[in-house]
Amino acid sequence: MYYFRLRGIGVSPGIALGEVLLTERVIFTERKESISPHKVEEELKRLKKAIKRTRGQLTQIKEQIKEKMGEEYSFIFEAHLLILEGKSLHANFEKIIKEENCRAEWALSRVHDKYDKLFESLKDEYFKQRKSDITDVLARVYRNLESVDRKREDEGIEKILVSHELLPSEAAVKLSKGNVLAVALDMGGQTSHTAILARSLDVPAVVGLHNISQKVKNGDTLIVDGTAGEVLVNPPLAIRKEFLSKKQKYNDYRKELRKTAKLSSLTLDDVSFSPLANIELPEEVNLALSLGAEGIGLFRSEFIYFQSTSLPSEEDHFSIYSRIAKEAYPHPVYIRTVDVGGEKNLPQLKIEKEPNPALGLRAIRFSLRDKDLFKIQLRAILRASIHKNVKILFPMITEIEEVEEVKLLLREVKDGLKTKRIKFDEKIPLGVMIEVPAAAAITDLLVKEVDYLSIGTNDLIQYYLAVDRSNEFVSYLYKPLHPSVLRLLKFIIETANREGKEITVCGEMAADPLSAIALLGLGLKKFSMNPIFIPRIKKALRSVEHKTVKRVIQKAMTLRTAQEIEECIIENILAKHPKAFLMGQVI
Repeated sequence: MYYFRLRGIGVSPGIALGEVLLTERVIFTERKESISPHKVEEELKRLKKAIKRTRGQLTQIKEQIKEKMGEEYSFIFEAHLLILEGKSLHANFEKIIKEENCRAEWALSRVHDKYDKLFESLKDEYFKQRKSDITDVLARVYRNLESVDRKREDEGIEKILVSHELLPSEAAVKLSKGNVLAVALDMGGQTSHTAILARSLDVPAVVGLHNISQKVKNGDTLIVDGTAGEVLVNPPLAIRKEFLSKKQKYNDYRKELRKTAKLSSLTLDDVSFSPLANIELPEEVNLALSLGAEGIGLFRSEFIYFQSTSLPSEEDHFSIYSRIAKEAYPHPVYIRTVDVGGEKNLPQLKIEKEPNPALGLRAIRFSLRDKDLFKIQLRAILRASIHKNVKILFPMITEIEEVEEVKLLLREVKDGLKTKRIKFDEKIPLGVMIEVPAAAAITDLLVKEVDYLSIGTNDLIQYYLAVDRSNEFVSYLYKPLHPSVLRLLKFIIETANREGKEITVCGEMAADPLSAIALLGLGLKKFSMNPIFIPRIKKALRSVEHKTVKRVIQKAMTLRTAQEIEECIIENILAKHPKAFLMGQVI
């Protein structure tokens, strides 16, 4: 047994030491097995039986997770049940079996390939991770076609799970038993549901390890460092002792961090700030609030479209928006209108492939081209606004004319609802995303047209610095603390504050302690992020004095490079407020 290290993506912090247990994965067939036409009905019955069995299993898993972890985590399997019940999914299965006279396994394989290609074509990592949910449901149906229960070789044994991919339902069953020390996977990402489950159960996890499942064997000893995104295979005794000491320090900090969620959002000198949550499903609301969120700063409405292969109806939209508004009440809910097109193509629409999709027909441009679809969404949002805590957010605005066109369309939809005597919030607040440099440059004009602004720093920084952060050759140039980026953000934030308009940041900068402190110093008070990062940002901002941060950022704005700015913030804030960065980057 020789010692080596592997680097991946740490998706659930913590450190574990233990033996490897390799887990199997479902391999969808690549061979079409034909059947005679008179056996098609029998095959459809076989498929329906497998779907029924899958429904029962997912319902059982959902209830188990609800009982062990709370309702806020069972949402994952609510979503899986929605996928399973999708009419278009069933129609696809039946169509393939009937037209090709084939076994159900082949139909499942064909549908899986279709979704696999769709999600792999997306550049957005958040969207990409939804592929595992579709795969999970299809794999479970595939297994159930065999009608054989798989052997549970890992029952009661404390091990480190190693696999090519651990699907969400597998993760729920295996991780909730309490005998999994850590997880190490070839595939996966920060926003996958398996990662969410691992974090919620305090199970260290590292993904993206590129064939770890081929490089280790059962019985090998691993150290999984989910904080650093590293896995050590067969480490020597001295290194094991070093990591066990690091584990104790991490556990002590974790206990302290958990207390933060319930504390007030105030800096040391009593300046208030608001942590908000970015979510994709209504079931995430309770989780967000339990972690200290003071509202839903971004609901990604496009996920309604990804729940099915058919277009959602107005009622589909309304039921989800209304549920979120009710569960979040009295906290605000910012619903972003659909951000599709570009790399986020909908399976239900045939959108022509574009040579440069990131700069193409997406977000508000897509909505204003397909006004009928847009009006369906606007009607549903307005109907849900009766709870008086809903706000509409329009993405990727580039010019004033787009805002004016949106307002005219909204007026038309409002008039239609009035004619039908359907109630809604007449004064529903309207906001725009500042994520295009052109919009940032006219913030002083846009702010007069809307009730609030939201800065999408992920896209804004990419467009502003002309850097694709997913491109390994140039990603080193993606620097949120670049002097030009901070100057641009300063202009946007100060303009909104001067006009008395609300301003939020909902990109990854809001979830990074160093960047969040910089934003606080620029005058930002609302930070919207993945719910799991709220405690660490509250911890960081509660550990500083606003007046000190403001002074440090003023000094940092005179510096020449991102590195100089970062060093200035760390040195000056750490000197007075050491707790602000205590392991803050890794929780």
